[in-house]
Amino acid sequence: MKKIIVILFLTYLFIGCSSEEKTDEELLKLDKIALTKSLDSYKVAPYKFLKIGIRSSITKDTISKEFQSFKTTLNKLSANLMSHDIKEPKKLSWLDYISIYRDYKKMENFIMKTDEDRFPTISDALNVVYGDSIKKQRPYFKGKTKEVVQNLEHTVLSAIVILSKDFGKEISLYECSKTNPDLLPDSEIKTMLHYFRAFLFFEKGLYYLSEEEFSRNIDWLNKNKGIDLPYTRTMFEWGSLTNEQTHTGIHGLNHLFRGFDRLMMERKIDEERALQDFEAFIKDANAMGLQNEITWSIETYLYLKNDKKEKAIASLTKLKSSSLLSSKEKEKIDESIAYLKKRESGSILNSIYDKYFLSKIATKYMFSVLAKVDWKKLLKEQNVPHTDEMFVVIDNVKYTLDNLNKYMTKEGLMQAGEDLKNKGKGLFEKAKEMVK
Repeated sequence: MKKIIVILFLTYLFIGCSSEEKTDEELLKLDKIALTKSLDSYKVAPYKFLKIGIRSSITKDTISKEFQSFKTTLNKLSANLMSHDIKEPKKLSWLDYISIYRDYKKMENFIMKTDEDRFPTISDALNVVYGDSIKKQRPYFKGKTKEVVQNLEHTVLSAIVILSKDFGKEISLYECSKTNPDLLPDSEIKTMLHYFRAFLFFEKGLYYLSEEEFSRNIDWLNKNKGIDLPYTRTMFEWGSLTNEQTHTGIHGLNHLFRGFDRLMMERKIDEERALQDFEAFIKDANAMGLQNEITWSIETYLYLKNDKKEKAIASLTKLKSSSLLSSKEKEKIDESIAYLKKRESGSILNSIYDKYFLSKIATKYMFSVLAKVDWKKLLKEQNVPHTDEMFVVIDNVKYTLDNLNKYMTKEGLMQAGEDLKNKGKGLFEKAKEMVK
């Protein structure tokens, strides 16, 4: 009997301890573990393989015996991706892609354990391939300069690939994870990097990582109110705003998405913090005269929280006019309005107009902003060398990944089998042998 009592006591003690709320630091640590696991995926690995092929092709260092055994193969891969004639990039056959896949499988373990940043920058690789005779002799970036350059490269790539079906969000997240804003000097690029990292973490459901980035950015913006923000104006199409208004706008958007992070969290204190962020966003939005889907949705949320039925209906009516919303989402809004007109008190935040619907509107808005950015034009305006060539290489990587995903599995190979058979006797059998 005494043993049973002891066991019950220990069980109760364990349950009591395990049910205690985790601290911010503990939850942030869990997100960091989740991020690391998410990067170890079948989508990221082939992309990393292609990037290492590009960056390692110009290295003058031995690196390791294992790397040396793959050097010839990686050089061949790089030559395919970095076609010298940008007007007529080299076309590869299916058998070429099967060969690339076979090479990838041979060095998969090496790729997964190797940090691509140990190799020269992409800028250096572009310069070696496309630069003139004088530029080709330029020493590679080293030390802190190299860290800054590759940081910017990861940032640009994370932005470019997020909307691409050939790359996807996992690869954008990988590029984002390779960035470190602390390595950049205080500048607009730094605050944009914090914002973009935070948005990607939010979109991936890593709310504590995202919250940390937004919090650091808000602190940074509060300390740098006079900084010029031309890229921000371009990105959000705020060309008519003053620098002060632009600062207010991006400050408000940081509060907005930090509020969404906190709204998705489980603790009561997180919801209270979210409301404070939403109020800060609305204050900034009103100060700059911002009226769009996000302001209407947040106004609705706050009005519902404060039981201001008529004002909530007015904001929902504006929201319904948005082109970002689907017909089903507009039907949801009609249901919300009808419900609000009938009810006397209470809230529908956990049913028709819930936090997931709310965050979905804001996420759609951000993706619509990113989709309008002409990244090539933006880089050219900043006099980034070999911008045209860089986008050709990006397209080559896209195309290669697409074909690897399509044909470099046994199932995909079987689907393509009939076409391979029609191209020549023995090709299909040869292809099967290559992927074994």
